[in-house]
Amino acid sequence: MEHVVKAQLRDKFGRNASKKYRREGFIPVVLYGKGEKNIHAIMRKGDLMKFLHETHGESVVLTVDIDGEQYMAIVKDIQLHPVTDDVIHVDFLLLHKGEAIEIEVPVVIVNADKAPATKAGGIIELLTHTLAVKAEPQHIPAHIEIDVSNLELGDVIYVKDIKTENFTISEDPDMPVVTVLTERKEAVAAEAEGEETEETPTEGEAEGPASEQ
Repeated sequence: MEHVVKAQLRDKFGRNASKKYRREGFIPVVLYGKGEKNIHAIMRKGDLMKFLHETHGESVVLTVDIDGEQYMAIVKDIQLHPVTDDVIHVDFLLLHKGEAIEIEVPVVIVNADKAPATKAGGIIELLTHTLAVKAEPQHIPAHIEIDVSNLELGDVIYVKDIKTENFTISEDPDMPVVTVLTERKEAVAAEAEGEETEETPTEGEAEGPASEQ
């Protein structure tokens, strides 16, 4: 699905100007790239929020149409209001066909309920929620999907085990991404923590004998 969001160049700058744009229903944005001049623009809040909601949590390439001139870009950073959590500014990274870039991509696991490890009482844990990948714009994955349907107790999935197509993962090949925890291990850890708590005297108990002297 191709995403196109219209924008227009902004002609006013500064904090007050940004507030005025937001009151009028626009969100300030900037498009930038290596060795390129920054492009400061504004987007209608409704159009931008629709795109962000449709692609929430994924790395999706879009076309930004600024006064009829089109730019290929991807969301790089979203600034939120510290109190309301409203989107107040968005950074876009400019892309060019045929030029690979490195970018963080979300990681998701699928079929955890079908895994032998799950049926045996294990807990499948995702150790990282993003991975750095290098790819040309048209091959940037919206997310990296890891099928864990065959995981057994004690199994680990490393970066080198992840299947890729038209992109490479720019991480240590031996970095663990998915592991399996067992309920037994968690129970032992919880029991040990409980014993430690019981052996540690409370403040009142420590002072009791002294007060009787």
